[in-house]
Amino acid sequence: MKIILSVVLTLLSLFVMFLIFIYSGWYNVSANEQENGIMKWVLNTIKDKSIDYHSKEITVPDLNDLSMLKEGFEHYNEMCVGCHGSPGLEETEVSVGLNPTAPYLVKVAYEIDPKELFWITKNGIKMTGMPAWGRTHSDEKIWAIVAFVKKLPSMTAEEYQKMGTETGEVKKEENKNHSHSEGQHHH
Repeated sequence: MKIILSVVLTLLSLFVMFLIFIYSGWYNVSANEQENGIMKWVLNTIKDKSIDYHSKEITVPDLNDLSMLKEGFEHYNEMCVGCHGSPGLEETEVSVGLNPTAPYLVKVAYEIDPKELFWITKNGIKMTGMPAWGRTHSDEKIWAIVAFVKKLPSMTAEEYQKMGTETGEVKKEENKNHSHSEGQHHH
């Protein structure tokens, strides 16, 4: 009986300490503060395991369809390039300000399973700035984005711009090295 009482009291004490931590305001939620240590491990492990779990039953279509790639480019260029970059455009004001930072897909997309890319694009990721595009886009449109993203690592800046010219979706590169001096803001 003493063992059960000890376990209950320990759990109750941990719960009270957890509540004190939550209500204290000690944890800094500022996007200027990078996660480290145990919190970084906890958050990344939860994210990675959740994506893996929820994406494992997804069936991947043929991602080499040219019309799918063109449609994917249009959506990526409009919605994703500001955070994830493109060949010739690495960091933007938005991507620098995100915490955690958005992955530069030009370099890392080859590492990401298409099922996981689809799930992330469709559902978003809480507290990262990654929106759930499945609320506004069909699965077919999301697969088009995934098809295009998987091609990014092998694409040059010239090829990206050429695709933009062909689709009429050219993003100006004037933001490439654009920054504001202290006190200036977009309105």
